[in-house]
Amino acid sequence: MKIAALLPPGDPSTWTLNPNNPASDAVYIFIGNLIKFAIGLAGAVAVIFLVIGAINYFTAFGNEEKATKAKNTILWAIIGIVVIVLAEVIVTIVWKFITPTNLQLPT
Repeated sequence: MKIAALLPPGDPSTWTLNPNNPASDAVYIFIGNLIKFAIGLAGAVAVIFLVIGAINYFTAFGNEEKATKAKNTILWAIIGIVVIVLAEVIVTIVWKFITPTNLQLPT
């Protein structure tokens, strides 16, 4: 996804946070896209750490110290994924309260 795709269409001088102004949807769209991008990036990093931990665990070959370090990496990656999922849920709930009723968080 291109970073420029996060920006809303139209003239930036018309971007406001007035819920009664349809032009303000552009700001809400930008903020929603930015949030989705950040959560997606965090999820990708957590999955990469999960894979790294699994590879380190499989290549420990009886080395207890390396296996323990790999298990800790896997544990914290899973905790990170759970936190990211909970953050997504919280953001979705809060988003419904702070945006106009007809605007949903981008999918």
